[in-house]
Amino acid sequence: MFKNKISLIVILFSYLFAQNIDPVYTGSFGSVTINNQVYNQFSLRPELIFGKVGLGLDLYFYFDQDGNLYDENWNFSSSKDVYKTLVDKIYYLRLGVPSDDLYFRVGSLPSITLGNGSLVNGYSNIMDYPRVRRTGINFNYNFQNFKLQFVHSDLKEAREPGLFALGGSFEYVKNIDFSFSLVIDPNQRKGLLDSDRDGYPDFVEPDYANDSSQWHVNETFINMLNEFCDSEESDCQGMIEAAESEMENYSNLLDLNDKNQVAGISLGLTYNLNNRMKLFSEFSQLSGETLNPYNPETEFDNYNSFDDRLGFGFIPIGFIAEWDKVTLSLDLRQNSENYLFNYWDQNYDHTRAMVVQKDGSNVVITKEDKLYIYGKSKGANLSITSNFLKIFQLEMMYQYMNGDKWDNSINDYKSDQNSTFYTKLDIDTSIIQKVRIAEIFYQQSYSDKPFSFKPDENTLFGYNIGVEMADNMVLILKGRKSYVFENDGFRPVKTTQIETQVIF
Repeated sequence: MFKNKISLIVILFSYLFAQNIDPVYTGSFGSVTINNQVYNQFSLRPELIFGKVGLGLDLYFYFDQDGNLYDENWNFSSSKDVYKTLVDKIYYLRLGVPSDDLYFRVGSLPSITLGNGSLVNGYSNIMDYPRVRRTGINFNYNFQNFKLQFVHSDLKEAREPGLFALGGSFEYVKNIDFSFSLVIDPNQRKGLLDSDRDGYPDFVEPDYANDSSQWHVNETFINMLNEFCDSEESDCQGMIEAAESEMENYSNLLDLNDKNQVAGISLGLTYNLNNRMKLFSEFSQLSGETLNPYNPETEFDNYNSFDDRLGFGFIPIGFIAEWDKVTLSLDLRQNSENYLFNYWDQNYDHTRAMVVQKDGSNVVITKEDKLYIYGKSKGANLSITSNFLKIFQLEMMYQYMNGDKWDNSINDYKSDQNSTFYTKLDIDTSIIQKVRIAEIFYQQSYSDKPFSFKPDENTLFGYNIGVEMADNMVLILKGRKSYVFENDGFRPVKTTQIETQVIF
């Protein structure tokens, strides 16, 4: 029955999209680690194009050492699970290209920027791929002088994606465009990994991370008591109530029902000097509440006077120039307390919610919770994209901000740097024999020394390398490294994927 359902899906998509065209099929095999268990991986990735419509599927299968299929990704037990299973297999579905009046893409979203990027800048929903597969949507519609954009980062979490945004722009007067964006993350805690999708993150249920029917050891005890005890026995009922109470207290202690919503709005103006150069200005405001860093018992006055509402950012003037091989952007910017530019950045799905160890216990901290660290700041932002002599594609962004920043050693704010550096290098592999892919990127955000390579939760490093092994066969190595706080320091979280890709 299971094999019949998979075959039906493949045949249906092939029939709808593959008429009168030659589809491209690639396959891969390798290994993947899920919850510390190694699985053999096999995947088939057909790409089908019909006119302006393009479809890429990702049909993947994981087998353990005994040959048993890991079926969490092929779950047809309910309508909700069927929906998530089908959406999960879409790597992309697109109509047209971004420059068309009507364009949309469902699936992977490599880079999303809204307006001039003060809120959403370079957001990507594929940083954890294939460990976490998100299926987003980017929809653009242009009519007359109005441009509309809608973004949803993960249709599998339809009600609680990391990024849910609506943006638009129109020509206010000749050569002057007005733009806006509305952004929300309804539940930052959804950023915690939940392999079995039962509502309890893996760190809460490490022994049941892949068992959607159980999250706490007491459930086994309760089921045993219900099976062997008489419902009228007071001792049994007392033990059941005590076990249920312990589970409830544990859940309340972790604040699992606290969604911690954060939202933002931006308004901007752009003056087009000519086809290559423009001036811009943008204002953005975050909505939510951060933590109060002061002790209510020993620092009563500071605690009561602290404003935990999120703040705003302002770009009074910016300049963008585009040439054939170089794009340059430079702006001045400033912000109030409890605010960060580029809140939804490339690393957002990692920093959205984190589990840290504090006083021997696991505590969930969201990105919003830590905004109290950042006080008033002023600075500038420079970004460059260049195709250097057709040898490599370089992307670089440096944001320098100086102002107040929380210092735990003095338990107060002091003047400090708060800067961000991002760079990506994509080498033209046509000049290197046998190499098909060569990419590397590095990001260090909101740091006093972004070039010191001192890792924290805002550090992200990655690479993609592909080497041709034979005709139509490429060995691909993908690596990602981020960091989480543990005890007194930051521990690296490494993800490495090795696979052999075959083009049929």
